[in-house]
Amino acid sequence: MHTLIVKAHPSSKGFTHRIADAYKRGKESKGDTVEVLDLYKTDLQQPFLAFENIREDLSKPDPVRAQIQEKITKADNIVFVHPLWWVGMPAILKNFIDVNFSAHFAFKYVNGRPVGLLKGKTSSVFITCDGSLWIYRLLTMPFKTIWKYPILRLCGLKVQAFEVFDKKLFRSEAEQEAFLKKVESIAVRS
Repeated sequence: MHTLIVKAHPSSKGFTHRIADAYKRGKESKGDTVEVLDLYKTDLQQPFLAFENIREDLSKPDPVRAQIQEKITKADNIVFVHPLWWVGMPAILKNFIDVNFSAHFAFKYVNGRPVGLLKGKTSSVFITCDGSLWIYRLLTMPFKTIWKYPILRLCGLKVQAFEVFDKKLFRSEAEQEAFLKKVESIAVRS
């Protein structure tokens, strides 16, 4: 099994990187292969999605998009790790999805209904935030709904795990380590 971990945090000291490393350790302990794509550090940088005519402009060859879509195609399991900013993902990750999880690659419409083209693949999402999870629950956790339905399931991905590490700024090193062990065990089980 091959896993692609997509992480989106501008600081190399961000806890998201430790989460990605823990997931990678868990997968590799099973003998799986893992590739980590750090959106802030990769040579495969992509400008923000822009077009005048969607059908013409997005059908033009784009070597970076082709390389990233090849990584997505190769992966059996796609993992996203990011901080929660303004109750959503960082703009660089949203752009990654906009550009690469495109129509006719990740989904298509049949009789007006979306059909996922990434079926047979699994996905997990790990999010960090400084606020308490109960605050986000009061907001009905829109980021969870957006991830699970209009992104992952629409594209045909089966969601294996969706974990939020809240109150990150206020957590002890022992609590952080306990969460990392949980992430590693999720990786081993999936």
